[in-house]
Amino acid sequence: MARAAKQRLPRVPFNASWKTLYHLWQIGEPDGAEKHLYLTSSDYILLREMAQIDSGLDILSLDFDMPRQQMSHHSANEKYANISPEADYVLIKLSSRIAQALVADPAVDLMMMHNCSLRLKVDSALALCQRLNIANLIVVENLDSFDNLFGYSFAPDLQTIIDNSMVLYRGSHHYSPAGRKRFLHLINPTKIQVIAFTDLDPAGLMIANTLDHCERLIVPQLALRAPATLLALPQINSTADFDKQHRQLAYLTKILAANNNVAPMTHTHQPPLSHQHSLGSLTYDDTANAIGSSADWDQLVAWVVRYHVSIKQQHMQAKKLVLSLLHF
Repeated sequence: MARAAKQRLPRVPFNASWKTLYHLWQIGEPDGAEKHLYLTSSDYILLREMAQIDSGLDILSLDFDMPRQQMSHHSANEKYANISPEADYVLIKLSSRIAQALVADPAVDLMMMHNCSLRLKVDSALALCQRLNIANLIVVENLDSFDNLFGYSFAPDLQTIIDNSMVLYRGSHHYSPAGRKRFLHLINPTKIQVIAFTDLDPAGLMIANTLDHCERLIVPQLALRAPATLLALPQINSTADFDKQHRQLAYLTKILAANNNVAPMTHTHQPPLSHQHSLGSLTYDDTANAIGSSADWDQLVAWVVRYHVSIKQQHMQAKKLVLSLLHF
């Protein structure tokens, strides 16, 4: 109601909520198909008056973008708040180097000893980034990988970044991704480098490509230097899991089709038989140097699509794969 009134929308979807208001207050005029409800200036005046009588809230003057605790000061119904509890918190952890620099306190030592995480309000997490001059933010897809991030094997240049990073859980299930979305939306991308660490599969690549301000991805070094060697490792790749990711695969295929460098890949399974894969204009082989140009992101996506790759973060750690940073 507030959004429609503030924007003076000429029509709104004639859904269950607006049907209730229409029948309750006789506001607006539905179209013949009853798909939309048309509203005039007079309707919005009446809408504002009736909403204030009903709830005590002025839908034009009140900013609903607040957490429920704050809304409870304005209304008996705290759920009018747009910021739900899970959208106001993020789950983070700090590298030991940053945590120890934070404060010389036994509580910090205890936190690091037991590998603890911090559930912070978004505003508090932003303030902490500013206080600690955080330059690198690692967004991790899976919760157990978030918990065990510092146990992975990283290439030396990436290890330096990891040692000076804040780690952010992407969110799912009990930890809603809403807080993470809000946090990434509010950070200053000119000061904080956002790095994704995901599964190496269509879903993981889609996550990395859709995170706000993210331009870097942590991947197994073998995927960049010797992909056939990587896929030849026992119990490393799940083509069955890949085949379940239809929506994410369609997303990646669309990216490839829109890029002039790489044509869209067919979905026919082609297991690699040699140590060399020719992907588009770039050739990967066991003797190649590490790659790092933006075009290589497209080549990595093409390889994942063509060879039905689904390598989970847990297997990267189990196989002690060295991880590198890819810019895209």
